[in-house]
Amino acid sequence: MDKGASLEVSVCMVNNPNSIARDAIESLDRRPEARAYKVEDLLGELRRGRMRIPSFQRGIRWERDDAAKLLDSLWRGYPIGTLLFWETGAEAGEVTFGTVRVGGGKRSDALWVVDGQQRLMSLARVLLAPEPDRDEFALYFDLDEAEFVPPPTDRAMDPSRYLPMTEVLEPERLMQWVFRYAADQPGRRERAFTVGTRIRDYEIPAYLVRTEREQTLREIFGRTNSSGHPLKQSQVFDALNGARGQGRPASLRQIVSELASMGFGSVEETLLYRLLRVLQGRDVIEGKGEGPLRLGNADAERAYRETAEAARRVIQFLKDDVGIPRYDLLPYKQPFVLLGKFFHLHPDPGARSRQLLERWVWRGALTGAHRGDTVSTRATLERIVKGSEEDSVQRLLELVKDSLAALPDVDEAFNFRFATSKLLALAMLDLKPRDLDNGGLIEIDQDTVAEEGSFSMPPIIVKHDANNALRSTANRLIHPHRPKLRQRLALVRDPEILTSHGISPNAAQAIRDGDVRGFLRLRADFLRQHSELFFARHARWDENDRPSIKALLVEDEGA
Repeated sequence: MDKGASLEVSVCMVNNPNSIARDAIESLDRRPEARAYKVEDLLGELRRGRMRIPSFQRGIRWERDDAAKLLDSLWRGYPIGTLLFWETGAEAGEVTFGTVRVGGGKRSDALWVVDGQQRLMSLARVLLAPEPDRDEFALYFDLDEAEFVPPPTDRAMDPSRYLPMTEVLEPERLMQWVFRYAADQPGRRERAFTVGTRIRDYEIPAYLVRTEREQTLREIFGRTNSSGHPLKQSQVFDALNGARGQGRPASLRQIVSELASMGFGSVEETLLYRLLRVLQGRDVIEGKGEGPLRLGNADAERAYRETAEAARRVIQFLKDDVGIPRYDLLPYKQPFVLLGKFFHLHPDPGARSRQLLERWVWRGALTGAHRGDTVSTRATLERIVKGSEEDSVQRLLELVKDSLAALPDVDEAFNFRFATSKLLALAMLDLKPRDLDNGGLIEIDQDTVAEEGSFSMPPIIVKHDANNALRSTANRLIHPHRPKLRQRLALVRDPEILTSHGISPNAAQAIRDGDVRGFLRLRADFLRQHSELFFARHARWDENDRPSIKALLVEDEGA
């Protein structure tokens, strides 16, 4: 079965009393046609441009290992599940499967892939790639070990051992490869012909559904799920509601992509789906047995648009007012949904409200109040009301009125999965760290700092027998990953660069002298003092949280 496939054969019925009425769901006039496709025939249809991908399908989720398991199942004759196609018309267009690009003309009998996208895409990328090693899914068949492997590094030394899978789909092409490389090796020769035959002739069962209504296909999609990697609720919502009209954004995935342009990183689709539910007046969490949220065309477009607008306002507020520049530096995710509801109801709050909301964010992060289970999240959402932005802010502040007993400890082991480590990282960013080599201000969205899209902080001193001090925040640096950071640091003489990393003159001398313990102790002292001031400046525990003067005057007039 597709691991991570957009649809699967196992059916899970959904029952949502709030969804579209049952009688609005079309029954099929014709039963689905069952047939079996040989792999070579299936990919032949793909080459001719008959295969298309519906707008509600997910992107590729498989990796090369998954494709290798699929090919191994074909080789061994194992079942790989059933495909589901929607046979209907299609305009001319290009379909891309990794490095395989297929142009398709306008036709009335296009096969839209409803179930089996991952399997079909993997077969295309492995067997149809224009060059053996060009695609990331490239596979070879080890004719000695009878297994599918990534491009071997030693294949030039023994080319007859490794059969490129790009050679097996056409018998003549396979024969040419065999007689070029393995003509004098009967064992390998026979196995090459065998694997080619088994792959080409493997028959995959499929169903063809014929209907004029895309909504019927979406309904089938919503009732179908994968036993290996179930669809997330956000993905099912996109499948049922996404890309209905010409408006943008037209899916949660598209919202994620658009928000990324704000330099905040990648916001999770799951979180955006929760925000969308809240803005639609639904519970923040999809209840067990509730089923996916279904909306009409206009409502779906509006829901996506409102979610995107609210998320943009939240991101701008977090960056400009709160001082959290990246999504993966957000200590807890709960405030994103809460702020989303607030900015949806009050899109242009006053300066005092923004100031108090900043305090709420920081106090909740420092006390752990934003850790937020489902019950507390629901209760907090109820405090955000329409009509009075300042009343909503005051109600939120009531939840974090107790001052903090202990601040995050710089001596504790640094672990970026924990909120305390993210809070300390934010305090270190407040120092505006500079590059050790050129003194330039470090931009934290650089690939060198944000490796593979995620924020990271390399250790200064790397030892295999690391003690607790070496695991602490004092041994972490906000800096692009480069070799020998400790040696680079020891060469720095500019006090401004050193201070930007929380390193005092005495700590700098300690690292030059090789006094590791002294360096970490002195740096911890510096960072502890700085972080205490940083947190106090943002949380403002001792200051009055009164609303704006304007709001107070209105209250007096009402009295």
